[in-house]
Formats: sequence, C-alpha cells, structure tokens
Amino acid sequence: MSISSIQLSHNKTKQMAIIYTYPTATPTGADNILGTQVDPITEENKTVQFSIGSVTTLATQGYVEETITVTNAELTALQVSDKTLIATPGANKAIKVLEISAFLDYVAPVFTFANDILASVNAVTLGTIPKAIGQAAADTVYSAVPEAGILAANTALLLTTAGAVGGGGGSSMQVKIRYQILDISTTSSF
Repeated sequence: MSISSIQLSHNKTKQMAIIYTYPTATPTGADNILGTQVDPITEENKTVQFSIGSVTTLATQGYVEETITVTNAELTALQVSDKTLIATPGANKAIKVLEISAFLDYVAPVFTFANDILASVNAVTLGTIPKAIGQAAADTVYSAVPEAGILAANTALLLTTAGAVGGGGGSSMQVKIRYQILDISTTSSF
C-alpha cells in the first residue's frame, strides 16, 4: 500500500459523520437496526442486523389482541346478560389484561347507564369504561387503564354493568383488548 493510499484511507475515516448528523426517519417493520448477538459456540458478541419487525415480535411475544363488537342489543341487555369478551382459557390458565380500549359507535338516542361498564374476571374488575362513555352523544374512543387484581384460572373475561341500562340507545361498541394467557400449572412456563 502506498503512502497516498494510506493518506486517502485516513482522510475517509476522518470524514465519517457524527451520529447526530444522520437524518431522522420513521421506521418500518422491514427496516434494520444494529445489535449484538452472542455466538452460542464461542460465547463472543458479534455485530448483526435485526429487522424492526422481528424485534417487535420478540417484545410482544405471547400477546394477543382482539376487537370484540358489542351490538346494540347486547349493550341494551348488559344489565342482565354479561357479554363474553375473552372465552375461558382452559384449566390452569388465566387471562392477564394488558390494554383495553372502547369505541362507542353513536347512533341516536343516547343510552343511560346507572353504573360504569366493567371488564371483569370472576367479579374482579380489570378495566373500567365510565358510564359517561356509554352515554355519549357522539362517536367516542376511550382508553381504560388495566387494574390490578387477583386472576382466576379458567375464567372468561366479561363485560358487565350493575344497575339499569335505559334510554333505548341506538349505539354499539367495539372493545379492543390486548392480553396474555398465563399458564399457572408450572412456574417455568408462567
């Protein structure tokens, strides 16, 4: 290698951009990020590329997300007939609610609810949709905060309310739930 080649190589190294000078972008699932991965044989770290999609999948592994439509008739009858949001998961399995949101698709007239609308397992409330959302006179989206509680094995997640539902409301509701099914038969798979 000649001295001019070394000098040219040295100048290229000096011209490398500083990280904050790179442009910002909105990532997609197909984009890649750099990271390290442990080689199982040598136990050394090697630099590799990971797709953002694969990192997202790893981060949400075991999560399920469903949107359940609660019809006008089901909302009207909610005071006497619970709506199953997530079916019983089976023996030694429990539903853990991670996120819950609701969309009231308003159709006149408005409903009246005596009490809040609850997402519950075995009478333990895991999320609350305020009655004001059920009584809204316009399309309304609500994000509920999951609540702490003792989870019951092999028990469905229900949408319930106590007290009268009146007003002859015309609306329906969609409830979106992100959850995990916990296996409580052994601690190794929990």
